[in-house]
Amino acid sequence: MNSLPTERRRAYEISAIDVPAASRAGVEVRLVEIDLSAPLDAPQLSVLDDAERARAARFLRREDAMRHAAARAALRETVAARLGLPAGDLRFLRDDAGRPRLAGIFDGWRTDGLLDFNVSHSGAYALIALSSTRRVGIDIEARRERFDWRAVAKSVLAPREIAHLESLAEGLQRDAFYDAWTAKEALLKALGTGISLAGGIAGFEVLGGERGTGHAPRVHAVGPQMSDDSGVAGYEALWCPAPAGYAACVAWSRAARVPAHG
Repeated sequence: MNSLPTERRRAYEISAIDVPAASRAGVEVRLVEIDLSAPLDAPQLSVLDDAERARAARFLRREDAMRHAAARAALRETVAARLGLPAGDLRFLRDDAGRPRLAGIFDGWRTDGLLDFNVSHSGAYALIALSSTRRVGIDIEARRERFDWRAVAKSVLAPREIAHLESLAEGLQRDAFYDAWTAKEALLKALGTGISLAGGIAGFEVLGGERGTGHAPRVHAVGPQMSDDSGVAGYEALWCPAPAGYAACVAWSRAARVPAHG
């Protein structure tokens, strides 16, 4: 993506990811490849609203600004294509957990509630999940070599997961941590409560079975607050394909949601 002249460079490219189990549930997944060196006034970013531009401008590092701006523009493009609406005319709100959602009325049609969607970005990539029938969450994380994952493991993993991770060969532990982290983030983002949920991210387990692309986290609630269908037990998840050096997971509600109508 970096070989084109500045005036022709694209800020990002979007491609569909094949996640069969998610597709059967009516969940679509998109991969966004971001050119972190693209200009911040790239034509693709013209769909952003004033608030999104202002937020991007607050980042101290230019690549962080581009990552945010490209992910938001790609989300607009993806949702707009799905609904047949202009990307620049979409209006977004955030709920108490920070999840974006459509708001308002466009050309006489309600846009709020038509789709549920979620976005995550890390490094040079973003992932988008969307569905008209399920509540969704998604997460992607770069497996950073210099990140001290051991320092945060106890705040992310339940005690039995710590024991499981420590039973693995040294060379497998970092990947297991990132697999667990992305699965938990995707589930909590789908649930919509974030780490404010009682028990937090360490309040449920996802490790114990097979890991990696195409496998489903073995979700088990540690405490009773997450054991019924109102908690993570009411959601499915799957580790999905990701670029080399990244971990990714998508989650969706077992129960179908009822989309709004115009």
